[in-house]
Amino acid sequence: MDHLLISLVISGAVTSVGGVILLYTIYQMTVIDAMSRGIKHPKLWGVVNASGNNSSTFLLLYLINRRKYPVKNLTANQKLELELYKKKALVALAFHLIAGLVFATSLIYYLN
Repeated sequence: MDHLLISLVISGAVTSVGGVILLYTIYQMTVIDAMSRGIKHPKLWGVVNASGNNSSTFLLLYLINRRKYPVKNLTANQKLELELYKKKALVALAFHLIAGLVFATSLIYYLN
């Protein structure tokens, strides 16, 4: 089997897994933040913020909306979870971007 084809498959899989983990961490961070602020329907906000193509629009709406609600009850455990999810999101983003770059480079070389 061709080495470029193997590189395409592996980098595509790592890109997909990194993207899914990133979406899940965004969902979890939004739910924890919304619950600690007392915003109605925190899981709905989490799903909307982690949704596909135009999630930046919903994330911006959430950030504007959350300014009205100060943090009321963020427990120490939730704070630790939030920090853990931030680290997971950073790692998932790094995997997603690096694997995506490898995928794009391999695809260009494979097609030529």
